[in-house]
Amino acid sequence: MASPRPGDFPASMAVLGLLIQQPDTVAGLALRLDEEHPNARWPRNIVHNSVPSHVEKGFLRLVRPGAERSLDRYEATPAGCEHFRRSLRESSATLPALRDALRAKLKYVEGLDELQAAIGDIREQEEMCVREGETAMTRYRTARRLGRLGPSDAHDCRTTVRRALMIDEVNLWYERAKGLQRLREHLEDPRGEKDTLDRGGGDG
Repeated sequence: MASPRPGDFPASMAVLGLLIQQPDTVAGLALRLDEEHPNARWPRNIVHNSVPSHVEKGFLRLVRPGAERSLDRYEATPAGCEHFRRSLRESSATLPALRDALRAKLKYVEGLDELQAAIGDIREQEEMCVREGETAMTRYRTARRLGRLGPSDAHDCRTTVRRALMIDEVNLWYERAKGLQRLREHLEDPRGEKDTLDRGGGDG
């Protein structure tokens, strides 16, 4: 398993955190991981890989064998709880890498045909981000309707965090779509007539 980068929160820690919240089977844990982190795109076998590793380190223990491995039930140990809480206290304030595949490829575009293809890719990503934003909005509204986010004046820490994260996810997808739109519009503007910078920039 690859070593996490500074400030990273790997899937294995999410698995441990979910079992600290409540004991569960491997199968149940996989469902909860998808529900709590729908856009993480972690490998499908991450739970099956993480649980034995945590058991070996003494962070988890088997509390009830199941009819098959996916139905084995686990819980966190005191050592696992301490390890997890310590990781939460570590700073995540690292500067994110300003790179992605789309922007990396753009640097090597030559000719109008390749540029038009890149613009088409950006437009497609815009639409995908809008759809993800709509999906995130639906999840938020459903959670609100089912009472999972509590009243607006709730002081429960976990509910407050869940509500804030769900709202933030919606905003992030829509902001990402707007950023892609700006990039596309600049690429579609060969004379630079639409050049704008967020912090009052310009050419000078």
